[in-house]
Amino acid sequence: MDLPEELAALAAQQLGLLTRAQLRAGGVTSSALRWRLGRGWSLALPSVVAINAHTLTAAQRLTAALLEAGEDAVVTGHHACWWHGLTNTRVDRPVEVLVPMRHSSRATGFLVVRRTRRPDAHPLRRPPMRIASRPRAVIDAARSAVSDDEGLALVLEATQRRLVTLAQLEHEVEASAIRGSARARRLVKSARVGAWSVPEDQLLRLCASSKVLPHAYPNPELESATGDRLISPDVWFDDIALAAMVHSRSFHLRDEDWEGTVERDGELTAHGVIVIGFTARTIRRDGLSALRRLERAYLSAAASGRRRPPVRMIPRSWGLVNS
Repeated sequence: MDLPEELAALAAQQLGLLTRAQLRAGGVTSSALRWRLGRGWSLALPSVVAINAHTLTAAQRLTAALLEAGEDAVVTGHHACWWHGLTNTRVDRPVEVLVPMRHSSRATGFLVVRRTRRPDAHPLRRPPMRIASRPRAVIDAARSAVSDDEGLALVLEATQRRLVTLAQLEHEVEASAIRGSARARRLVKSARVGAWSVPEDQLLRLCASSKVLPHAYPNPELESATGDRLISPDVWFDDIALAAMVHSRSFHLRDEDWEGTVERDGELTAHGVIVIGFTARTIRRDGLSALRRLERAYLSAAASGRRRPPVRMIPRSWGLVNS
């Protein structure tokens, strides 16, 4: 059975998807629909029919979710973050959409519909897509993350890639005091401290708990005695020019060339800086041992009488850089 021209055009606009209501309005009877289901057509969701695919693409899943939830629905959370280009997302989870309070919350198939008293004021509208704004999507995904580390990885990626600012995320958290906001607020605060990855955040929190170590500067700018720009250490102790570097292929968001980053540790050593290296795995599995190693290195350097190298440290102003 060929679709009427208008229905075929609508299906093309909706990535090969049509609702039962659209099919009825276009002249497709219930009996004709039943006959076609299993003969080339399939149900994507209870009210949404895929007319040319049994396996949906990621974009078709979002479109089907919006068609099922209604014209007021907006995709948010991890799938919206994926649409905005973020990589630390979990698109293997149900598609979460927001609807106004006059609708009902429900879950069906791969769709979760959540009512909200505060609809997104600035969603991205690119038919057939309606996607939550970046700040709303990131905070909603952070709220629903299975762990703080998962949520923080997303927040850090979004801010370090300049897709959102910390000020935007803070506003989003404070604007909606709902379940999960305490976690989102905590994650944004961690990003404000200045960590550039989840392991760095863990190391900074370990340093803050130490009774031995002085203030730790996250990712400061460094200059040599001749004014040359040096690699920025992950954690820096300025009184003795000691740098802690966290090496991780999966967590370093700012530098895709992981091997090059490891090799550049020697640049700091050549300028007299003491460099202590850690892997993300070590910090995650045995943070206390990592902290003790750093404390021993600091105490040893402080007691050695070593002359501090002429390296200038410039703290980063996170409030200005990211907001």
